[in-house]
Amino acid sequence: MLNRLIPFLYENKILTEAQNGFRKGKCIETAVQSFIEIIQEALDKGIHSIGIFIDVTKPYDTLNHSVLLEKLSACGIRGITNLWFKSYLTNRRQYVMINQATAAMLR
Repeated sequence: MLNRLIPFLYENKILTEAQNGFRKGKCIETAVQSFIEIIQEALDKGIHSIGIFIDVTKPYDTLNHSVLLEKLSACGIRGITNLWFKSYLTNRRQYVMINQATAAMLR
Protein backbone atom coordinates (compact mmCIF):
# COMPACT_ATOMS: atom_id res chain seq x y z
CA MET A 1 0.00 0.00 0.00
CA LEU A 2 2.86 2.36 0.83
CA ASN A 3 4.28 2.02 -2.71
CA ARG A 4 0.95 3.23 -4.11
CA LEU A 5 0.03 5.78 -1.45
CA ILE A 6 3.23 7.84 -1.42
CA PRO A 7 3.28 8.51 -5.20
CA PHE A 8 -0.42 9.46 -5.00
CA LEU A 9 0.31 11.97 -2.23
CA TYR A 10 3.19 13.52 -4.23
CA GLU A 11 1.34 13.58 -7.58
CA ASN A 12 -1.66 15.31 -6.01
CA LYS A 13 0.54 17.72 -4.04
CA ILE A 14 -0.99 16.63 -0.72
CA LEU A 15 2.41 16.65 1.00
CA THR A 16 4.09 20.05 1.12
CA GLU A 17 7.79 20.83 1.31
CA ALA A 18 7.21 21.76 4.96
CA GLN A 19 6.16 18.17 5.72
CA ASN A 20 9.15 16.45 7.27
CA GLY A 21 7.65 13.34 8.84
CA PHE A 22 7.23 10.20 6.76
CA ARG A 23 9.11 11.61 3.77
CA LYS A 24 12.24 10.17 2.21
CA GLY A 25 15.26 12.29 3.07
CA LYS A 26 13.36 14.23 5.75
CA CYS A 27 13.46 13.79 9.51
CA ILE A 28 13.40 15.74 12.76
CA GLU A 29 16.86 17.11 11.95
CA THR A 30 15.66 18.60 8.64
CA ALA A 31 12.64 20.09 10.43
CA VAL A 32 14.89 21.71 13.04
CA GLN A 33 17.27 23.00 10.35
CA SER A 34 14.36 24.56 8.42
CA PHE A 35 13.09 26.17 11.61
CA ILE A 36 16.52 27.62 12.42
CA GLU A 37 16.86 29.03 8.90
CA ILE A 38 13.46 30.72 9.13
CA ILE A 39 14.35 32.27 12.50
CA GLN A 40 17.74 33.44 11.19
CA GLU A 41 16.10 35.09 8.16
CA ALA A 42 13.59 36.83 10.42
CA LEU A 43 16.34 38.08 12.74
CA ASP A 44 18.34 39.37 9.75
CA LYS A 45 15.26 41.36 8.66
CA GLY A 46 14.57 42.63 12.19
CA ILE A 47 11.31 40.70 12.42
CA HIS A 48 10.17 39.39 15.79
CA SER A 49 9.62 35.63 15.82
CA ILE A 50 8.02 33.13 18.12
CA GLY A 51 8.09 29.34 18.19
CA ILE A 52 5.41 27.10 19.63
CA PHE A 53 6.38 23.51 20.32
CA ILE A 54 3.87 20.81 21.10
CA ASP A 55 4.74 17.34 22.30
CA VAL A 56 1.99 14.98 21.25
CA THR A 57 2.72 11.91 23.32
CA LYS A 58 1.68 8.69 21.59
CA PRO A 59 -0.40 10.43 18.88
CA TYR A 60 -1.30 7.15 17.18
CA ASP A 61 -2.77 5.76 20.40
CA THR A 62 -5.33 8.58 20.43
CA LEU A 63 -5.98 8.89 16.71
CA ASN A 64 -9.68 8.84 15.86
CA HIS A 65 -9.96 6.36 13.00
CA SER A 66 -13.22 7.85 11.70
CA VAL A 67 -11.58 11.27 11.39
CA LEU A 68 -8.56 9.72 9.66
CA LEU A 69 -10.79 7.95 7.13
CA GLU A 70 -12.67 11.21 6.46
CA LYS A 71 -9.36 13.04 5.93
CA LEU A 72 -8.17 10.32 3.53
CA SER A 73 -11.44 10.65 1.61
CA ALA A 74 -11.04 14.43 1.44
CA CYS A 75 -7.54 13.87 -0.02
CA GLY A 76 -8.99 11.65 -2.76
CA ILE A 77 -8.45 8.27 -1.15
CA ARG A 78 -11.96 6.90 -1.58
CA GLY A 79 -13.83 3.77 -2.58
CA ILE A 80 -12.11 0.42 -2.27
CA THR A 81 -8.86 1.96 -1.01
CA ASN A 82 -10.63 3.82 1.80
CA LEU A 83 -12.54 0.63 2.68
CA TRP A 84 -9.19 -1.21 2.82
CA PHE A 85 -7.89 1.30 5.37
CA LYS A 86 -11.17 1.02 7.33
CA SER A 87 -10.85 -2.77 7.41
CA TYR A 88 -7.23 -2.49 8.52
CA LEU A 89 -8.11 -0.10 11.36
CA THR A 90 -11.17 -2.00 12.60
CA ASN A 91 -11.02 -4.45 15.52
CA ARG A 92 -7.22 -4.47 15.71
CA ARG A 93 -5.45 -6.11 18.63
CA GLN A 94 -1.94 -5.51 19.83
CA TYR A 95 0.09 -8.15 21.63
CA VAL A 96 3.00 -7.54 23.95
CA MET A 97 5.42 -10.25 25.13
CA ILE A 98 6.33 -9.88 28.82
CA ASN A 99 8.53 -12.52 30.43
CA GLN A 100 7.48 -15.17 27.90
CA ALA A 101 3.78 -14.49 28.58
CA THR A 102 1.62 -12.86 25.95
CA ALA A 103 -0.77 -10.14 27.03
CA ALA A 104 -3.42 -8.86 24.63
CA MET A 105 -4.08 -5.16 24.58
CA LEU A 106 -7.38 -4.18 22.99
CA ARG A 107 -7.83 -0.88 21.22
